[in-house]
Amino acid sequence: MRFFKTYFLLLLVIASCREEQNPLALQRLSRRKTFVIYDTIKPVKKEVSKDTSYLDFLFRTHGLVSIQDLDSSIRVDLRYADTNNFLRRNFYDGLRKAYFPCEVAQKICNAQAFLKMYNPGFSLLILDATRPLHIQQMMWDSLDMPPDQKFNYLAPPYTISLHNYGCAVDVTIIDTKTNKELEMGSGFDHFGKLSEPVYEWKFLKSGELSEEALENRRLLRKVMQAAKLNPITSEWWHFNYCTKESASANFELIK
Repeated sequence: MRFFKTYFLLLLVIASCREEQNPLALQRLSRRKTFVIYDTIKPVKKEVSKDTSYLDFLFRTHGLVSIQDLDSSIRVDLRYADTNNFLRRNFYDGLRKAYFPCEVAQKICNAQAFLKMYNPGFSLLILDATRPLHIQQMMWDSLDMPPDQKFNYLAPPYTISLHNYGCAVDVTIIDTKTNKELEMGSGFDHFGKLSEPVYEWKFLKSGELSEEALENRRLLRKVMQAAKLNPITSEWWHFNYCTKESASANFELIK
């Protein structure tokens, strides 16, 4: 058996050597077409946008829409997506878009249209939009303030805020020519009576609230109410789409 194996291998070697020495074989090989296939597919490293937050995915899975997908002229500067807020913490993981249920977003777009009719150089600037319940809990836990004051400016998680349904918006007005917010007499999330519309006449009389700031607040309320978005007595920047009872019956709680 070993003899036959050795003999067979020897025949293969001889045959291959004879083929290399045969000019016809070389000629036949030289006439064959050669195809060279290059791998042109290169792996692409997909970079995640710095503006992407896990909240984008959460909101879209609940069917919410970005307000700028409906009206790109509306400005967005979510104060809880940065440290530019009274808690000095970023709660929104870099979120850059304001999400709402479609019905609410349409009302805000209507308010923008009313504002543009008054002054084409003005725009709504959204400061806060839909706020998930788990972030509401984080904010409540982070706020170092007596409970009676907390209730005035931040809804405790167990009562649930209209922001948790996407049925509330915090908003101001910006002059797009100067890129500056209109004077409103107090900053966003100012903890004090100066930010409460119910005390405006008192502070106007004392000089703590200027005529300009009052007129700007009135303009904001005018365009928001024209779009059926209602103000509250404790925050000049806050507007509701509906009551909490209506929200719980018609909208999904974003947890």
